[in-house]
Amino acid sequence: MVPGWPYSIVAALETDLTSWVVVLDAVGPEPGADAAAGTTAQLRELVDRLVAAG
Repeated sequence: MVPGWPYSIVAALETDLTSWVVVLDAVGPEPGADAAAGTTAQLRELVDRLVAAG
């Protein structure tokens, strides 16, 4: 990661009563890319990887 560059990050909250999170995915979008389409693709790919991992 580079400070100041945009990233799309997906994180999961812990199930306990803590403030910890687990970063599941981080993507640096291409300049000028459609944010909504990029987010949709990122989430679909993440779900596919999670399902494949069991």
